[in-house]
Amino acid sequence: MAVFVLATTSATWQVAVFPGAGLGRYWESVAVARSVAAGHGFANPFGALETGPTAHLAPLFPLMLAGLIRIFGDSPAFASAATILCILIHGLHAVLLIPLSRLLLADLRPGVWAALFTAAVPTIQVLPQWEAIWSAAGSILFCLATARLLRSGRPFWIKGAASGALSGVLLLLNPALLTVCGAWMAYLWFCERPPLRGWVVCSLTFLAAAALVGLPWTLRNQRELGSLFFVRDNLGLELYTSNADCADAGSDANGRNGCRALLQANFNTREAALVRDMGEVNYNRSRRAIAMQWIQDHPARFRELTLRRFKEFWFPSPGEGALYAYSVWTITALSIAGLFLMARARLKAALGIVVILASYPLVYYFVQASLRFRVPILWMSLLPAGLAMQKAVALVRSVSAKRAPG
Repeated sequence: MAVFVLATTSATWQVAVFPGAGLGRYWESVAVARSVAAGHGFANPFGALETGPTAHLAPLFPLMLAGLIRIFGDSPAFASAATILCILIHGLHAVLLIPLSRLLLADLRPGVWAALFTAAVPTIQVLPQWEAIWSAAGSILFCLATARLLRSGRPFWIKGAASGALSGVLLLLNPALLTVCGAWMAYLWFCERPPLRGWVVCSLTFLAAAALVGLPWTLRNQRELGSLFFVRDNLGLELYTSNADCADAGSDANGRNGCRALLQANFNTREAALVRDMGEVNYNRSRRAIAMQWIQDHPARFRELTLRRFKEFWFPSPGEGALYAYSVWTITALSIAGLFLMARARLKAALGIVVILASYPLVYYFVQASLRFRVPILWMSLLPAGLAMQKAVALVRSVSAKRAPG
């Protein structure tokens, strides 16, 4: 409770002090939510003009915002409700680090240190217009729930089906968490070592349940957009706006240098008109082809951008959110030390964390960087960082005790 109060108080203070919360015209999640609430369907994500049905975003978060608009109207009350929910999820995210630490490290203390750090230090921007913190808290809940399920005495098919259903829901919130789901389930299989028959039954029912949860959205995309794809279809647009003559490594920089306004359909009427006229799927395919051709023609420039985006993911440049950037720097540096300590103690979780940290961000090295892209898996760095903090404090206390007189 103390961690929750501290985290929500800190998040409330950040909303009051730092800019960032935005629920206006040019936020895609909010635009789609307004379209749904108005009865126009899951459509029109771009502020430049209406472009029709979309799969530019995963469905769960815009639908949640649409529900708030239906309840409160498109009014300041809606903005307040979305912000309060976001603040509460920040608190939940901090609290969940503690049971996760007990699960992965068999010790609450690293989780307490991690929770106190992310609660007391502005680490994650409070952005009610994006699903980032929801993805972070949701992925931790998924890990805790599936671990509990697989260690229960229930039949293997129930374990697999329930875990798969949770995975399907999480992927409808953020499909990039596919690597988290896959790596986490592999980690649990490795730790629990079920009999072969149980492993097969659990795996098949997991995959079937996850697919069934996502099936209605997949069929909707086929009907509305004329194509089958995994949850969302925006990669072509992102590659196009991130790999061009005017592009810089970061989203903020592309906003300042005019590249975003030149290439992004959310801000450029010409691009938005092409989305409307070509259809979103065909537009993304055409933009992906243009981006791939640019990459082929500019290998040195693409290599430079990729390396800079790699750096930005782990050690973001201090811009308008300098305090958040330096917090992430601190967490990254401490997590390296923490992972070393975990490996030295032969903790199985170290390998699982490294696999997720290596695989999750791969796609983000090819698109313009943003602080919020790290948020869904920041807890993977916070836990080993918490372990490093715990050991450092213990070392300082030990040295102080030895130097004390008597």
